Amino acid sequence: MGGGDEIPQGNKLLPVPHSTASYWRSDPHWLDEYRSTEDLPSQADIVIISTGIAGVSTAYHLLNRKDNDDTPQPSILLLEARQVCSGTTGRNGGHIKKLPSTIVDLIQSLGSTAAGEVIKFIRANIYAVKHVIENEKIEAQGELRRSFDVSLHEEDAIEVKAEFERQLKSGFPLTEDLQYVGEQFAERITSIRGAKCGLSTVVLSFWPYKFVIQLLERVLNKGTANLQTNTPVTAIETDDDEGYTIYTEREKLRTATIVFATNGYTAGLLPQYRDVITPTKATASHITVPPGQNAPYLSNTYNIRYTKDRVDYLNPRPDGSIVVGGGKWTYEKERELWYDVHDDSTLIEPARHYFDELMQRHFRGWEDSGAETESVWTGIQGVTKDGAPHIGKVPGSSGQYILAGYNGGGNAFAFLAGHAIARMIREGITFEETGIPICLKTTQARLDVSKA
Repeated sequence: MGGGDEIPQGNKLLPVPHSTASYWRSDPHWLDEYRSTEDLPSQADIVIISTGIAGVSTAYHLLNRKDNDDTPQPSILLLEARQVCSGTTGRNGGHIKKLPSTIVDLIQSLGSTAAGEVIKFIRANIYAVKHVIENEKIEAQGELRRSFDVSLHEEDAIEVKAEFERQLKSGFPLTEDLQYVGEQFAERITSIRGAKCGLSTVVLSFWPYKFVIQLLERVLNKGTANLQTNTPVTAIETDDDEGYTIYTEREKLRTATIVFATNGYTAGLLPQYRDVITPTKATASHITVPPGQNAPYLSNTYNIRYTKDRVDYLNPRPDGSIVVGGGKWTYEKERELWYDVHDDSTLIEPARHYFDELMQRHFRGWEDSGAETESVWTGIQGVTKDGAPHIGKVPGSSGQYILAGYNGGGNAFAFLAGHAIARMIREGITFEETGIPICLKTTQARLDVSKA
């Protein structure tokens, strides 16, 4: 760093090197470890920290303006601690949905009206991502599908059916897309042995890494954005003029506006979010069928509910392989393995072999498929105590914005959250004017309640 200044080392919550290898990142793009310039810029109008779907979406919407907008484009600096999309987005389930069988929890925590607004927002994200994939000609295997929540336990199935009927009677928004399948045909329709019932809804299945990195390519083609990978942010200081000095492991720079798309790592740079957004470690896998073996093609995605509190998710790929995540019940009681943990360089040992022969155990026609676990990886989620992400201007700040804390469901919120943050910055509008559900707004009150 120039000038002989000492770099503050305030951030102890950084992505670790040598993360476990995710299937989604198995074919690195040429931008994966790209730096637009050899040296780090000394200043930028807007700095976005992290290049998952939230950060890249914000950059895209900042630069993707109406044709009649002739104001100068802002200079944008995207800082990534590791490789592009190497965090949660590059490690998740690869689909956009809200589990219909857990809507009751959402209603209980937020109330029916707010829960309905969240459901509409998730649906809007499905079609917004679909549209940009088509409009920008992004090759990310984007596909509208049905997604089934399948109950294997009799008591759980009874509760799921009763809640569906209550939602149907009340006209809850999700029921417009929701379909119930009873035990008579559940096993045949879902292909899952022992299925007691199924609830299906619309889902967008896609390859998250390919989506994000190709969208980032469109951003960089605009000409005013600069990407700097392998550049962890170590500290941020507020200047006298209410701007900010950002310290990295390379150089320092100045900006008036910072976007924290940092999810589970947020509290390392914004200490007021400590115990508000907590990093938690989760695990997923990629299952393949050996050459010469056959297995029925699965055209839906799934959440298998062994019991109410034990759920795995599956996202079949177009090539016939399966991405499976979950297995939390194998390690949930050992909180030191996963809660307040930000190291994704190791596996969660109790779940290492959990996915072996999962397809043979549960899916009709897969008994003799020879399906095997090709890879297992971990990722870091950002979990909030009230179950909702934090989006908007950081309370008490002049130019800091946050979109983080997705509780393992970032795909369902982040793209349009980035659009909202971009509008707040460029147009100077309030959070309320963005149209995002008010229950997702980050506020001092929410921070205080989470810490109480």
